[in-house]
Amino acid sequence: MMFKRSFSTAIAIMAVLFSVAQKRVSISPDFPQRGQTVTITFDPRIPADDPANAIPANTSSVTVAFSTSNFYELPYRLELQKQGDVWTSSFVLQRYASFASFTLESGELTEKPADGHYEIYVYDQKKKPVENSLLYRGYSLGQQMGKSPGLVPAQEAMYRKELQLYPKNYEARLRLLASQMNAATGKTKERYRQRALKVISDRFYAAPTVSGNLDKVTMGFYIIGEPQRIDSIRKVVVEKYAGSELAWDYYGMQIEKEKDTTAKIALFEKALENETAANGKGFVDMHQHLFYLYAAKKDSVKALYHLRFMTKQKWTPHTPVMYKNITRTFLDNDLALDTAARYAAYTLSIADSFPVGLIRYWPETGYVYPYTTDSMRHETYSKARGNLLSMLALINYKRGRINEAKQDMDAALIYSIDKETADNANWFFTETAQTDRILQLKEARLQLMAKEVAKKRIRRPAPSLKYMVTLDGKPVDTNALRNKVILIDFWATWCGPCMEEMPYIQKLYDLYKQNPDVVFMIVNSGSRNTLTDAQKWFGNKKYSFPVYFNTDPDVGSKTKFNFNTIPATFIIDRDGFIEFNNIGFEGPDIETKLKLQIDMALQN
Repeated sequence: MMFKRSFSTAIAIMAVLFSVAQKRVSISPDFPQRGQTVTITFDPRIPADDPANAIPANTSSVTVAFSTSNFYELPYRLELQKQGDVWTSSFVLQRYASFASFTLESGELTEKPADGHYEIYVYDQKKKPVENSLLYRGYSLGQQMGKSPGLVPAQEAMYRKELQLYPKNYEARLRLLASQMNAATGKTKERYRQRALKVISDRFYAAPTVSGNLDKVTMGFYIIGEPQRIDSIRKVVVEKYAGSELAWDYYGMQIEKEKDTTAKIALFEKALENETAANGKGFVDMHQHLFYLYAAKKDSVKALYHLRFMTKQKWTPHTPVMYKNITRTFLDNDLALDTAARYAAYTLSIADSFPVGLIRYWPETGYVYPYTTDSMRHETYSKARGNLLSMLALINYKRGRINEAKQDMDAALIYSIDKETADNANWFFTETAQTDRILQLKEARLQLMAKEVAKKRIRRPAPSLKYMVTLDGKPVDTNALRNKVILIDFWATWCGPCMEEMPYIQKLYDLYKQNPDVVFMIVNSGSRNTLTDAQKWFGNKKYSFPVYFNTDPDVGSKTKFNFNTIPATFIIDRDGFIEFNNIGFEGPDIETKLKLQIDMALQN
């Protein structure tokens, strides 16, 4: 009897302890290691730190939104699954995993701890954080703390902790020195700079002819804000370590800057006289350049000669794209069309090997593949097939094989009507006088884009535009913007993709400038630009759309427009809600895409 009472008491105590130990958001195991399964659990029954932003127990969805993460195999937004009263998700930590931070989202609610974001550290078998985990945590603080005055000291503390565990961590040393350098002035600033340059120099001379090491050196110059020194370090490799694979590779980069094509070819050919079986890797890019240069000159013999060196290299995830580019080069230059057909057919046979998403590479880890879904892979492979079959159709047409060309083009359009495939088809239908097919293709493309645009429609309150000023420095009349559909495009004078986008913005402006319900605001974001820069921009004479300047340094923050890349284009509806956002330049399709977005906002 005594035993039963003691056992019952022990169970009761354990239950109380378990209840106390429970957390609203828990991560298990406590010290996760690479290769282990990590489980995130959200229990909405437990009180939240911030009741105002607490996700309710009756919510229909909960999402892990990673603010920073090197768990590349996971999506940036990970849906939790409901199991009874709690929400959970599990995943395996990959060989390179170090750190991640996240918040929880449900509808408009974002839940996070009072002191930042939820965090996942990765540990070794001795329960010590793996190398870079504290370094990456320092990166994450920018997202967690925003522009808090305590951000820089907190980041420096993380870099120091990383160095306590891993004194040789090159990047942590540089990040700390760069932070100290940026906060200092005068001689103190220069002392930190010289120390940073010494760290980079030591790294360079540790392995001056190893490509992966030189990548770290290049990164170091970016960290301290001196990327202009990269060319000088490459020059040192070329001159001091002449004969190494890396020296020849860098020498090829120097030749590529030559603007005169004849001189460039002569320099490449002269350099190739030094190629041997032992140093051949250093000359691969030279052969590649010569292939494209000779193809443009319609010299099939020399183009095919240099092609042999390109195609005998070790397979990488990007090899299929290289074969596709080779096929395109032959086609565009009407060169070696029989060979082009063979390359098209071979590349078509490996269409399921085309890279999906951003594939990273580090010498320490090899290739690191990103998170992809079945639909993403299907879309990539179908697009590759459409591209290649449509190219094969054009090649066969130019070879006089008209029936084969028609069959190839019909098959291509079953797989994809992306822009490249559609452009190939449009050329073919024009050459073969199939006007009806051109109109059908145009309509199909428009319908497809409309569906894609509609799926990406959002509705969140737009921030105030009171911080925008005209080029005369006068504040924008926000009252005049009420009940208008607004296209607002953020750009900067130094941004190449922004400049590429401008002609398409001009075409759109010409289309809507007589519509009183549509307003265009082409806004210099202020990022490394001043109002004077915006006033002196050459585009003010070239384009007729209205240009403005942004005076709010936080305009791209998460609480406002939420962008960190330009160009960034937003469509705001009559009620003051952002309906669409477009980050980065997407090519010529942006004109049609933005038109569809404006029209949808007008119909709202």
